[in-house]
Order: sequence, then structure tokens, then C-alpha cells
Amino acid sequence: MEEPILLPAKPLAASVAYPTLKESWGALGWLLLISLLLGLVALALVGWRTGTYGLGRLAGLTLASELSIVVTIWWVRRRAGPRRWSGLALWGPQERWQLYALLPAIVLAQATLLSVVALLHLPSPNDKIYHEIARYPALLLGFGCFAAPVLEELFFRGILLKGLLRNYRPAVAIGQSALLFGVMHMSPAQSIATALMGIVLGWLYYRTRSVGLCIGLHMLNNLLAFSSMRHPKLAGSQDMLDFFSPGYYVGLLVVAAATLGSVAWWMQRTLPPVPLPGPEAGDDIPREQVLPSY
Repeated sequence: MEEPILLPAKPLAASVAYPTLKESWGALGWLLLISLLLGLVALALVGWRTGTYGLGRLAGLTLASELSIVVTIWWVRRRAGPRRWSGLALWGPQERWQLYALLPAIVLAQATLLSVVALLHLPSPNDKIYHEIARYPALLLGFGCFAAPVLEELFFRGILLKGLLRNYRPAVAIGQSALLFGVMHMSPAQSIATALMGIVLGWLYYRTRSVGLCIGLHMLNNLLAFSSMRHPKLAGSQDMLDFFSPGYYVGLLVVAAATLGSVAWWMQRTLPPVPLPGPEAGDDIPREQVLPSY
């Protein structure tokens, strides 16, 4: 009796959703490389004057930055292929109008808690260009408060985090996407703040599967940040202790933490259970082939 012929197992890399942890770092690398190349092209077109900006140069640099995300999304779509591509959707199955109404409170609480990072007095080389952008309301609203939140959330939450959640446990997926989000900003002070913000955005996406909610939160956050840069008193301050006594500031932090905790508790009790990590219903990827967390 002849022995059956065993066919080789399909490689795991071809069975999981895009991206894996390694691939997510590769996607970020391509984003930074494309951003650098397009930035150099923008500088070549608008001028290389050192230490000066102006509306034309700022518009060229911000346009190059946002275009680099569009090109990277196109690249990762081709890289993933139809079998591993998780799709890209703005609205999740657990949309709630109450969540949109809560976004201002979440943003204020988050900004208050993240203000602690300023007490570390870390270098922030990007501050100058952000303050320059804040001088031009149209540029601020168009790129800083609209284009950047939309494209960054589509990439980091709508593509990277969505795929990571299908391959790893939520803590690993959210932590990885937040880390990538922080590294992308390439500034010690801003990287820490945006990584912590990425945890909030990642958890919000995990509970709702809504990129739209993440975009709304990101837009309000950027609007608050740029508005503070335009305020004469806030623009020159080093940290929150310039305005509040230590005791009052600690009280604000407690209130902010309680606000975020209350929102998280309400979402946990109100929203339906989140599906387990792994392929979604209807996919042809076996659940037992989901990558382990490590």
C-alpha cells in the first residue's frame, strides 16, 4: 500500500493579515523614506533658505508630508496583496453618536494628562515649524487639523492597527501601533506625547472599529494644540505650572484621569463585546494560524 503524499504546509506569512510586527516597522520605514524624498523635492521647488519658512515653503513641506502617507498607503496595499489586505473602512460596526459627543471631553482630559511630558523638558526640534504653521490659519486648518488627522488615522489605525489586531492580542497590537505613531514624529518630546496619545486612539479603535471616531479625536487634539500656539500667553509658556500652582495642577490631573476612566468604563459597559483577535467572519484564513503575541 502506497503511503499518502503530504503536501508542504502553506507558509504562515501568506496566511496572516497584513501587517505582522516586522512588516509594520517596514511600513513605517517606507513612510519616513518617502517623506524624506518628497520633502527634498519640495525644498528644491520652493527654495533651500536655511532658517526661514514663509507660507510657500511651509505649504510645500506639509503637502510633501501628507502626500508621503498617500504613497505609503498605496505601497502597503500592493505589498499586502488581495489575500492579506484587511480592507479600509471609515465607519465601524459600533458607531454611537454619544461617542462623538464625548470627544471634546476626551481631548481635554488627554491633553491635560499629556501636559506632564512638558515637565521633562525634552528637546522638541519641530516646535519652530509648528509655531510657524500656526501663523497661517488656512494652512493650520487645511493640513494640521484636517489632512494630517485623516491620513494618519487611515494609515496607523485603519491599516496598521486593524491588521495587527487580527494577528496579535489587543495589548500588543495597540502598543505597537502607538509606538510606531510616536516614532513617526521624530522628536523626543513629541514622540512620547504622540505615543501616549496613540494608546488612547488605539483603544478607541479597538472598542469601536471606527476610524471616523479616531479622526475626530485627532482633529480636535490638533486644533487645541495649534490654538494654544496662537495664544500670546500660552505660546510662551514652558508647562502648565506657569499658570497653575502644583496643588491645583495635580487636581486637574486627577479630574482628567477620572474623566478618561469614566469614558472607558461607560464604553466597556455599553458597547457590545469586541471580537477576539484574529480573522473576521467570512475570511478564509484559519483562526488557528493567528500569530502569537510576543
